[in-house]
Amino acid sequence: MRGLLLAEANNVMSYVIIGVVVLLLLVMFIMMNARNKKESQKVQEQTNSLKVGDKVLTTSGVYGTITEIKFDDTRKMVVLETGGKIKSYMSIDAYAIYTVFKSDAELAREAAKAEAEKKEESKAVEEKPAEVAAEPEKPAVKKRTTKAKTETKKK
Repeated sequence: MRGLLLAEANNVMSYVIIGVVVLLLLVMFIMMNARNKKESQKVQEQTNSLKVGDKVLTTSGVYGTITEIKFDDTRKMVVLETGGKIKSYMSIDAYAIYTVFKSDAELAREAAKAEAEKKEESKAVEEKPAEVAAEPEKPAVKKRTTKAKTETKKK
């Protein structure tokens, strides 16, 4: 009887462990899928926001400036101007663009926006009434006992 109960307990524990593993695998799959969806959406937004004159870096490490955007049958092609004094042009798929560098005007706009937000925060802090400070707690005073006092009490 006792052996039968132990066997059933081991069987139940096996099912619990299998259930936990399956649940963890399911959560991992959902989290990876959500992350991939966010990344692909970010790439799609970047590709849709490309415009002539943007300075870009391709996935192969080529720096260039977009001079033309073409739409083929099923894909978006970009013509890049590369090089310094000697210009060269290359046509690549828009999804091969790794990053788009912001122009000086865009950086200035973002800096001004951040500065305005900082000023609003500081004004909000200044307008907030000062909280009444609570009285600091007095430190506990330890009573010192000397041997002489303790000895007199014993007598």
